[in-house]
Amino acid sequence: MNSKVPKDMFRRFASKEMTKLTLSQYYTAGRHLLKHRNSGGDAGFSAFQLTAKFLYSELPVRIGQAVTGLKQNPSPYNIRQVQQFKALMDNYADDFSLLVDGTPAPNTPAANEKFVETLRRLKSKYRINMWMLSQGLRELSSAINEHNPQIVPGFLLPDATATGRRQEGVVPQHYYSSTLAYPDLSAPMAYLAPSGKMEMTDPSQWSQLSGPLGGEGTCGSSGGVSAPHQWRPNRVCSEFCDEASCRNPRLWFSDGTQRCAENQTRRFFDWLYSMNLGTQLLIEDHVAIHDYGHNLVQIIQPLEIANRAAHDASVICQRHYGFPAPVIKVIAPTPGVTTTYVPHYLYSMLFQLLKNALRATIEHHAKMGEGMQQQQRRRMPMIKLVMSSGDEDVTFKVSDEGGGIPLSQMDAIWSYLKTTKDPASVASSAKNGALSSITFMKRASDMPLFGVGDGLPMTRQIARYFGGDLDLVSMEGVGTDAYLHLSRSRNAVEHTSDLSTLLDSSSASESLMGFAHADIDTAAMPASASSSSSVSV
Repeated sequence: MNSKVPKDMFRRFASKEMTKLTLSQYYTAGRHLLKHRNSGGDAGFSAFQLTAKFLYSELPVRIGQAVTGLKQNPSPYNIRQVQQFKALMDNYADDFSLLVDGTPAPNTPAANEKFVETLRRLKSKYRINMWMLSQGLRELSSAINEHNPQIVPGFLLPDATATGRRQEGVVPQHYYSSTLAYPDLSAPMAYLAPSGKMEMTDPSQWSQLSGPLGGEGTCGSSGGVSAPHQWRPNRVCSEFCDEASCRNPRLWFSDGTQRCAENQTRRFFDWLYSMNLGTQLLIEDHVAIHDYGHNLVQIIQPLEIANRAAHDASVICQRHYGFPAPVIKVIAPTPGVTTTYVPHYLYSMLFQLLKNALRATIEHHAKMGEGMQQQQRRRMPMIKLVMSSGDEDVTFKVSDEGGGIPLSQMDAIWSYLKTTKDPASVASSAKNGALSSITFMKRASDMPLFGVGDGLPMTRQIARYFGGDLDLVSMEGVGTDAYLHLSRSRNAVEHTSDLSTLLDSSSASESLMGFAHADIDTAAMPASASSSSSVSV
C-alpha cells in the first residue's frame, strides 16, 4: 500500500459504494458539457465543475475498491505472490494517491485544469495497467501449470485433487478438508450417480460408512447407497456461479474443487476487468469532451460500425496470412436503426468476433504450408454478419464454418487462465497449421485488438457492462455462431458490483481464502459498504 495515503483515508473511500451511471446519464452530461465547452467564463467552468467534482469523489472509490479487491483476493490462488499483480496494486495505489493527495478539489478554474491534467495521466496509464493485468494472468497460469506451492493452495495441487475421482476406493484427502467441493455430509445433496442420473444423498446412511466411503464407496455390507461419483457443488458453487459448467454435467471435466476454483477466479477477474472498464470510461469521456470536443457515449448507427469492423478485420487477416481473407457478408434487415452506445466498444467487440471467425475458417479449410493452391483459397466459405434490431436489443450474429468447438471445451473459451503462450509463438503455430479451434479462439492474440490474449472474456465483459451479453453456440465439425446482444435501453446501468457485494455473493469466499492464502490481512476491508456517494450527474 502506498505510504503517502493514510490508511483511514483509503478505508474511507474503498468502503463506499460506487455511483453507477446509465448510458442516458453519460450521453446527457456529455451533450451538456459540449454545449458549454466553448462558452468560456463562468458558464463553461460551472458546467465542467459539476462533472469534475463527481469524478473527484467517484474515482478514488473505484480505484480504492480495485486495490482492495486485489488485496482481499476472493480467488483461491495467492495472487499477491504474482509479480505483475503486485506491480498493478502499486500502480493503483499511486493513482489513488495522485487523486486524493496530489490533486486539489476542482473548485477553481486553475484547480480544474490541474484535475484534468491528472485525468490525462491516469488515462495514459490505463494501457499499462491492462498489460500488467494480462501479464499477471499469464504468470498465474504458468504458476498453476507448474504447481507452484507459493501461489497454488495445497488442496488444488495434483497430489490433493487426484483427478477428483475415487480410484480403487481411495478418496482424495480434500474430500474431508475442503468444504468448497465437498460440503457437510449431514445435509442432503444432489450428486451425479454412475447411472448418469441425479440422485439425492441420504444423510442418515453416511454414518454407516467404514473407512474412506466404505472402501468401495457403499454403505455397509449390504451395498446401500453408493457414494457420489461426482459431486454437484450445490451448496457452494451454485451460490456464486451461473456458468454452464456448473449446470451441465457433461461439462464437469474435473473435480468439484477445481471447477469451483476456476469459476471463482473467473468471477473475480470479470469483476476486476469491469472495474477497469468503468473507471476508464469515466476518465476518457471527460478528457475527450474537454480536449477534443466529442463525447464517447453517442447515438450510433450500428451497421456503419459493423461494416468498418468487417473491412478492418479482413485487411488485418490478409496482412497476417498473405492472401485474400474469406468474404464477410453483412446482412441487415433494418439498416437504419440507431441506438445509444459507445462506438469504439461496439467496434472492438465485432472486430474480435470477426477476427476469430476469419481465423477459424482459414485454419479449418486450408493447409498453411507452401503447397496451398490459389483455388483452395477461393473456395473458403464466407463469414456471415447478421444485424437484427428489436424493441429491446440490437443483436449481431457472426457465423463461420471454421470447424466448431467440442461441447466439453466450450467453457475453456471464457477462462482467463489458459493463455500461456506469447503472441509470437501463437503466430508461429498458426503458420504451421498447429492450432485447433479451441486454441485459436482462446489464444488469438497476434492480431491487434486488446493485444494481450484476453479477447473473448474481455469482449463478453464489455457486452455485459451496459446490459448486453455475448454467447457462443458451436457445432463441432461445422462452425460457430457468436451472438452479441446490445441493450437498446438508455437506462441500462453499469453492470458491475461493489467489492463487498462480490465477496458476500459467495458463502465459500472465506473457505477459499482460508485454504489459499491465510496470511492475507483481511482486517483492512470493511465487512460491508454502507456509505454511498451523494454526487450525481
